[in-house]
Amino acid sequence: MRRFREGVKGFMALLSFLTIIPTGIHDLSLASRFFYLSPIIGLIEGLVAVSPMLLDAPTYVRAAIILVLSHLITGFNHLDGFADLSDAIASGRRGEDMLRIMKKPERGAAAIASTTLLIIVSYSSLIELVDEVWWQIILLSHVLASESMYLLAISSTPPGYDGLGRVFIVESKRGVGAVVNSISFGLILILIFSFGGALTPHGLTMVAAMTLIVTYTRVKSHRILGFVNGDVLGFCYELTKAATLILPAALTSILT
Repeated sequence: MRRFREGVKGFMALLSFLTIIPTGIHDLSLASRFFYLSPIIGLIEGLVAVSPMLLDAPTYVRAAIILVLSHLITGFNHLDGFADLSDAIASGRRGEDMLRIMKKPERGAAAIASTTLLIIVSYSSLIELVDEVWWQIILLSHVLASESMYLLAISSTPPGYDGLGRVFIVESKRGVGAVVNSISFGLILILIFSFGGALTPHGLTMVAAMTLIVTYTRVKSHRILGFVNGDVLGFCYELTKAATLILPAALTSILT
């Protein structure tokens, strides 16, 4: 019973850290120890995001609301990391020089342009998916985006300095978290796929895309930084979410 209560408390701490949902538990150390539950957090984020599908409104309006909720539920934290790393990659720097660019409070042209393009791609994809009533794909994109952060963390080197990213990467490698993560992620996939058999080809494509993006982000980050930090995790989240929206949207438009 004690372990169960700690698990619930850890999940609430993780939910509070990764979203704006108020749980009343703000324990970073506890949240990091339960990072392996990230796909469940993604499922919650996705359920919030797809709720506008129930509205009696034009497709472009529902797509816009879904896009806003998708970023609002995470407090725009992952988008911030995406912008920071985009700026740093565009600079062509490496190591400490690149890290300094990532930590600068102001945004460069690369960050603004890449973030704008990311939003345009996501919104365009959502219009197609909402029009086809593919709420399962939108839901799955959030699950995959959250899972991508855990997969990147468990396979990466943490930074040598203290920070939010470091504690999550270090804790992801301890205990039986990877086993629990695999089971919960698999069950969520089965649950989502069960709501639409036609989703399976799209879903497999989305999982493959997530795997490729995690691999790319890890290789790129280790090559130019030597490690993965919180900004890199956020970058991976946003890139995975955008890619797993546009790929099935493109397939849907091609096949119909």
